[in-house]
Amino acid sequence: MFNVFVRKAQNDDLEQIIKVINDAKNLIKKSGSPQWQDGEPSRSVLEEDLQLGRGYVLIVNGDLVGYTCLMQTNDPHYEVIQDGSWNNTTDKYATLHRVAIGDGYRGKHLSDFLISNMFTIAYGLGFRNFRIDTHAMNKGMQHVSEKFGFKYRGIIYVGEKEDDRRLAYELNI
Repeated sequence: MFNVFVRKAQNDDLEQIIKVINDAKNLIKKSGSPQWQDGEPSRSVLEEDLQLGRGYVLIVNGDLVGYTCLMQTNDPHYEVIQDGSWNNTTDKYATLHRVAIGDGYRGKHLSDFLISNMFTIAYGLGFRNFRIDTHAMNKGMQHVSEKFGFKYRGIIYVGEKEDDRRLAYELNI
């Protein structure tokens, strides 16, 4: 048995968070996806997550092995959705961004634990609607999203390039 939990990220976690994000960037690169290959999420984005209190870490046996951002404000990238529509456009929603598990910890279903705990935290904060997005080549994140009941809703863009095109998902509880 092992000790595993999620907690709010702290400033002292930054270097380990960057390592986890870089591990995920390398994994995504090996799949041929351009997602996260332009320097994002950058150190400054992760610092902003910490500053705003929206970063969370997954701890396993005392080691920081996972990271995600729980955005509790509307994401401006989600205002325009193409080739589909959001199911719920009136209630507030929380967004999971930057879901990452470090090298040596993949294949243990730890992303399930991370996301499940994020739902619990967000639910406690009053959220019943959740959104997430990923690149079309990121089959792992698509699988995890669908496993949790997220429904594909359409296409959003996180930037101006074609590589900034993302599959958008929504979960309404």
